[in-house]
Amino acid sequence: MTVVETAYGKLRGTEIADGVLAWRGVPYAAPPVGELRLRPPAPPPAWAGVRDALEHGSRSLQPDEGGEPPAPLPPMAEDCLYLNVTAPAGAVAAGTRGRPVLLWIHGGGYEMGHGPDQAGDGAAFARSHGLVVVTFNYRLGALGFLDVPGERPTGALGLHDQVAALRWTSQNIAAFGGDPGQITVYGLSAGGKSVTNLLASPLAQGLIRRAAESSGGDHVKDPEQARGLAERYFRALGTTPQRIRAVPAADIFAAQLAVADPTAATWVWRPSVDGTALTAAPLVAIAAGSAAGVPLLLQTCSRETALYQLMDPRAAAQADRVLTGYFGGQRAARMLADYAAAYPGQDATELRGVTIMTDERYVIRTERLADAHAAHAPVWRSRYDGRYTGMEDDPDPEFAKYAPLLHGAHGADGAAIWRGGDPLSEALHEAWANFTTQGDPGWPQYNPDSDRQAMIFGPNGPYLAEDAFKHPRKTWEGLTWQPGPWWQVDGVS
Repeated sequence: MTVVETAYGKLRGTEIADGVLAWRGVPYAAPPVGELRLRPPAPPPAWAGVRDALEHGSRSLQPDEGGEPPAPLPPMAEDCLYLNVTAPAGAVAAGTRGRPVLLWIHGGGYEMGHGPDQAGDGAAFARSHGLVVVTFNYRLGALGFLDVPGERPTGALGLHDQVAALRWTSQNIAAFGGDPGQITVYGLSAGGKSVTNLLASPLAQGLIRRAAESSGGDHVKDPEQARGLAERYFRALGTTPQRIRAVPAADIFAAQLAVADPTAATWVWRPSVDGTALTAAPLVAIAAGSAAGVPLLLQTCSRETALYQLMDPRAAAQADRVLTGYFGGQRAARMLADYAAAYPGQDATELRGVTIMTDERYVIRTERLADAHAAHAPVWRSRYDGRYTGMEDDPDPEFAKYAPLLHGAHGADGAAIWRGGDPLSEALHEAWANFTTQGDPGWPQYNPDSDRQAMIFGPNGPYLAEDAFKHPRKTWEGLTWQPGPWWQVDGVS
């Protein structure tokens, strides 16, 4: 049965694999254009008859990544609030019990990507464990995360989009055979940080049964950063905030690129605490119990930022400046000396551009999230040390040849989790499936008051380790800082 009825009208899907159905390009909100630009998402308009849901919806405006993608990508447009549902064919039969739902939030630094990134159509989970999978687009860059002076709420509209997609799923997923009471949200990179934001958001309370992150933690703007970025952006745009809805979408995007090129722009665009979707810094809200009772699975990679160092060799050179800016010269020097002593085999590039940057950007933020949430719900911790999965599908041999340099790098676990494959990849796929279906990935919970056990997905297979992140935890203990971009960007902190 490929025709289902949602609250807004009927949809016709298609069979994408033996026993697997998909509905693509489903509007979960009204097009955010015209007077709805840079405003919270409105409900989608209803339609009469049966709407074909056979093609993915447009992606948010974003930089061109270059090269040839593994598959043709949807066009880019300001009208981008669409989702996709994949389900086992038997799930939509009348009278069947609802299946667990896995809602995926794509990464891309809040400036690139679209719903199927890494997850594809989710058919492997539909086949292997009978999951219903939802992927979706949300507004990126300036359209999703610009703070517009005089507007409320502002600065986190991409997060509002994510809440709208989650709410749509809760209200409509039963039509596709899913259980609205069994929604697991999972994201990687900016998608992982988005999971943190949803756990902190009062708008998402009661909608999430379980949550999982790869390479997440938290990363939001503070008011000073929000003001500085807005001032820099409007200088580039050449107009006032009051005229923002009269400017062509192409100019909105061009001004975004003028603020920073795609590599340097990493970590520039991120949500603000807007008073609506976020009413406090995410870790503050979570420590206070904003997501009490929601089991949480947290994974980081051992060499997260090897990917950034490969893309931009300037990454390592930023470490001394970044640490000095956070903590002053003396403390930064002590930290650098401590890392050098702890990792004597690493040269300066590996130490600064991979080990230190990985800990500052990902490991410490995730450890503090684990500690904050463990007081209110079960937490599981893991680390991925294996090869960069999915590279065999990349049509660019210039990227694939760097595979030996990218073991344990940022995003290396994504394809394995979604597709399975070799024994290590299959172990990851099974762990995420078990967590989504049973609420337990299959190893002991993380306990910040005792052994802090974590599962290590190593090249030779998974194994348990006690306090696997002890060195960074002790080195950064007692330190607080407001993260900004890693690279210097004019006018942006």
